[in-house]
Amino acid sequence: MQNERDRPEPGTGRLLERMLFFSDSVFAIVLTLLVLDLRMPPGVTDETLIQGIRDMEPKLVAFGITFGLVAIFWISHISISRRLSAFDWPTAWANLFFLFTIALTPFASTLLGEYSVLGNAWRLYCLTLMGVGAALIMLVLVVYRDRGRLIGGMSRKEFWHRLTRAGSPGVTFAILFALSLMGFRRMSFMLSWVLIPAILILARFLFTRKSSQDS
Repeated sequence: MQNERDRPEPGTGRLLERMLFFSDSVFAIVLTLLVLDLRMPPGVTDETLIQGIRDMEPKLVAFGITFGLVAIFWISHISISRRLSAFDWPTAWANLFFLFTIALTPFASTLLGEYSVLGNAWRLYCLTLMGVGAALIMLVLVVYRDRGRLIGGMSRKEFWHRLTRAGSPGVTFAILFALSLMGFRRMSFMLSWVLIPAILILARFLFTRKSSQDS
């Protein structure tokens, strides 16, 4: 017999749909705002168009990095929320806090494009992504609390797999932030292209295969 507290309240299915639709809308707006920052320098003509694009290199790099990271967070959000079978208010608030940090990424990307990736703009960018990573960890903890009550249950290994994947971007940018403060500015930026995929692959290798063996 189903526990009374596990029984969803009437209308929660519609609330869950609204929460997920709102989340996707925020991600879509954020990605749109990123591309709006790509503008040609003043005075560029048809003859100097190629040079103008070259002058936009910092903004194009910032756009590419941020678009890829926001896409990773969107995929993570889908993976976390796809098994949700019930709505509750703690999840809604944790989700809103996560979206708040996502909404800050266009501003951080603009700073990165305007200033050097070897100084304070990069450190502020790292701090922003650390905040997004921390919010994502909090969302995982709230959604998967009580042994996954809101998703129909889960194993311990699956929980740690989800938590490790959610925490990998935040941990990565904490490392990059520390390297920048220590004076390894160029290394800090260059490693950003390597550490996140490496940690995601490691998390998948450590937990996914073990979960399949235990099932």
